[in-house]
Amino acid sequence: MRSFIVSASLVLAASLPFCESFVPSRSANGNFWPSLLSPRYVASRDIDDSADAAEFLDLSSSDLARIKSARSSRTVLPIIILEPLLPGQRLQFGSSDEKFHALIAHALNTNGSNEIGVLGINPYTRRPLNIGVTVTASASSIRRDDTDKAMLILDVVGHRQFECAAEPWMDDTSSFYLADIEYSEGRGNQYETTSAASADEKESIADAAKVHALSASVPNLVEEWTHWMSQTGIFSRKRMKEIIEELGPMPGNAGDRAIWVGSLLNPVRGYSKQVCLEIRPALLSSASDLERITLSCIALQSSIDHMSGKKLLF
Repeated sequence: MRSFIVSASLVLAASLPFCESFVPSRSANGNFWPSLLSPRYVASRDIDDSADAAEFLDLSSSDLARIKSARSSRTVLPIIILEPLLPGQRLQFGSSDEKFHALIAHALNTNGSNEIGVLGINPYTRRPLNIGVTVTASASSIRRDDTDKAMLILDVVGHRQFECAAEPWMDDTSSFYLADIEYSEGRGNQYETTSAASADEKESIADAAKVHALSASVPNLVEEWTHWMSQTGIFSRKRMKEIIEELGPMPGNAGDRAIWVGSLLNPVRGYSKQVCLEIRPALLSSASDLERITLSCIALQSSIDHMSGKKLLF
């Protein structure tokens, strides 16, 4: 298992704004974080929000449920910058820095869920992303290093996907950053239809068919990929079987299957040779199962082509 020794510069980002979307969309002032110059903030200033201008909205029970869900999906978490991490991926990281200890104490004592947000690095710009996954700190997941008792090591598993909803800020002790985050797992995964399908609903039906077809192609692609991993001497066939067993059964749901493929292609501990481009940030940024499963299939095929010599990636 791969371990990280966290320095203060990782707990404390060097400067703000320090996060960006995987597909950057800079605001007018050149920053990635929303500002008063960004389009959505300019638009909001044109809205009359006075009491006299208020209109009654006839909200259905489903509308109210969605509003409640949206409210419950927001919270404040301490964040740390390490590497892209997917739900289900296991990671060890630690530090002897008191600032890191303060972050752990905050997660254990202040945040009811004991969660810490782990942000990755954009592999192309080398800047922190504004998307990541949470990990859960608990007494059972924390230990002290055998040789350095000042070092706390956290053994965690990627849990819930999230996105930073605003610019992070320093905690009161100036030890680590906090961020207003919004949980983002499960978005864009539904393909609802009606008997009198609209154009959008017909497109959803077509997308659902694509998702099904791509998802069904994954087992054969994985089988071919493992063949080339052993054929090129990176791992034996037996070891590849063990690696896949460690990931657990391949999920049936297309979105979860795409995440499973991402964990296979981009493991935390890495392979002895690079066989695939880094796709975890793109998977976390994907807005639908169609995007996720398409990306995973393309990544599998391109890795196969690279190892077979058909088309090199690097």
